[in-house]
Amino acid sequence: MQENAGEVARERAARGLDRPDRPGRGLSPWARRVAWSAAEAMLCDEDERGELAPPGAEVCERAVAALDLSLGQASPETRRGFALLAACLELLPPFVIGAFSRMSRLPLGRRLAYLEALESSRSGLLAMLLVAFKVPMCIPAFEEGAELALTGLDRESTAARRRLPALRSAAGAPAAPRVDAGEPPRAAPAARGDA
Repeated sequence: MQENAGEVARERAARGLDRPDRPGRGLSPWARRVAWSAAEAMLCDEDERGELAPPGAEVCERAVAALDLSLGQASPETRRGFALLAACLELLPPFVIGAFSRMSRLPLGRRLAYLEALESSRSGLLAMLLVAFKVPMCIPAFEEGAELALTGLDRESTAARRRLPALRSAAGAPAAPRVDAGEPPRAAPAARGDA
């Protein structure tokens, strides 16, 4: 049986079925709508009048595309499990906030209230339902553009080269002391105070 499994693996690899860069969709169109609606509510902000403003379409698309790509590279069991999670997220508003509508059809304010109710739920399963969507979508959403600047990073993307400060010696300040790898760092001399 081991030989047969090895042959099957080699055959799948030869056809390109086990490549990590294999294009594929992990979300069905309805699950993509659910993820988009969740991303829109998770990433919304208040405008200057204090009203909810949805994020830009490119931010939601980046978040949903990253989730879609990662699920496209996952096993069929993982994709089916995530489809079940998407169905739960879509159909639970009547039970969580009493809104008799699907999550993707709720207005932005009600969707945000629904996601906040899931997050603060006493049931850990409901909180984890939100986390299953929140983590894989919010990380890529904040990896580029203005959203990355909000985190305090000084680059246009996480893949861009880091901007190093100018050398201290060029500015006239003393350079930081070098410490050799084999030598333990020396303690700073104690300040003498006259009492």
